[in-house]
This record gives sequence, C-alpha cells and structure tokens, in this order.
Amino acid sequence: MNDLARKVYLYPRRRMGWDEDACGEFYLFCYSRLVRLLDRFRDQGKPFESYLCSVLGWQLRNFARDRKRGERSWNVALRLEPAKAPVVDEASAPDDEASALMALDSGIGRYIQTPTDRRNFLFFVLKSSRHISPQQCAALAGLAGVSVDRLEGLLEELRQGRAHRETRLDSFRRRRNAAFCQVRLLETELATEIDEAKRQALSARLRKARTRMRGAMERMARVGLAPTNKEIARILDVPKGTVDSGLYWLKKKLAPVYDPDSFRSA
Repeated sequence: MNDLARKVYLYPRRRMGWDEDACGEFYLFCYSRLVRLLDRFRDQGKPFESYLCSVLGWQLRNFARDRKRGERSWNVALRLEPAKAPVVDEASAPDDEASALMALDSGIGRYIQTPTDRRNFLFFVLKSSRHISPQQCAALAGLAGVSVDRLEGLLEELRQGRAHRETRLDSFRRRRNAAFCQVRLLETELATEIDEAKRQALSARLRKARTRMRGAMERMARVGLAPTNKEIARILDVPKGTVDSGLYWLKKKLAPVYDPDSFRSA
C-alpha cells in the first residue's frame, strides 16, 4: 500500500498534468479501491506495473468525468435564479383519503353512532394509514371503537406490508431528481452555447434527460401507496366486499363533513 500510494498520487500529474489538489482528490477517490486492486491481480506473465497502469487509466477516466460534471454543476448553480416558491413533493402530500380524514372536525361523533359506523370508520382510518401520526391514534381509536394498541398494531402491519412499495417509490424519486438536475443543467448550458454542433449535442442529451424524467414520474404515479381494500380485509379477517361497501356507505353518511356548504346548512 505504501508503494502504491505514491504511484497513484502522481499518476494524474504524469498523465494529465494536473496540480496537487487534483492529484490529492484522485488519490482519495482511489484509496478505498487499492486493496481490491491488489486482491484482483493475477499473474499472467505481464508485470504488475502494466496491470496497475491499466486500472489507474480506467479509474482516471471515471474520476475526470465525475470531476468535470461536478464543476459544470457548480458553474450552472452560480447562474441559477433562486426558487420563488417551494416545491411540493407529491409523494409526501396527503392523498384524497388522508385529506378527508384530517378535515373531519369534532362534530363527526354525531355521525359515528352504531357499531357498523365505527367498523366502517376503522376501514376509513386504515385506508389513510400512511399519513396518520402516533398523536392522532388516540382520538381515531375512540371513534373507531378499538383500543389505541389495536389501532397502532393494525397501522404498523399495513406499513410493513407497504415497505417494498415505499422502496420502489424512493428509487423512482431518485431517478426523477437526478433527471431533473440533468435537465436543468443542460437547459442552462444550452442557453449560453453558441457553437451549433455543441448546441445540437446538448439538445439531444436534453431530450433524453426529459424522457428519463417523464418515465420516472409516470412510474412514481403507478406505485400504489394506500393500502388496498383487500389488504385491509385480510388484516381484519373480514370479506373484501364488507370493506368495499363499508367505505361506500360511510362516505355517503359523512357527505356533510366533506362539503362545508352542506355541513353549514345541515
């Protein structure tokens, strides 16, 4: 490792004429790979120096590409105007079920009176499990006619069953964000580029980045995060049709709460 350190550190200077700062960054880039570099060497008749130069050349190309991309990003960021409004992440925004649930006021008690109403309201709460905080469980459990521990257990079971979908959503979100950054970078570069050949190349790259961004957003939209009626029926050990009809009739009964004008006239 000691012998390799100096060779790796000086390689960018001999090959590219880089300064000490760039050589140091390249060494840090390669440091974690040095042990693997030694482990993967197999004596096939060629000297180790030949293998080392081949590997360092490949690593240098990767490092130079990442370094150039980082410098371009910094240069573009200095020219970007600050955002005028915060961007809302659609994945964290409450869906229709959660919005309706959070909008219910203290007067809902007069609509939830029978055991059937409380059971249907439990279906409604579980449907919104992704957006229910621990602080809300006590009030919701009272209306649903179950204990707080029972409700928290049901919510946790649904969240665990949704974990793989959350992982998929995070993966698509990272793809969308990376594509959006690339689109913004290319748009800014295109606005200042005067060479026609480079403009055409940038335009082609911009079209591909926009396609990637649209594809990631479409996949995000197809990830179902709210539990299905079938999943709710499974954890409660009731028929799926019971959940379907229970949610339907509960929403009809709570129509005055959903519609403020209707609620005031009731």
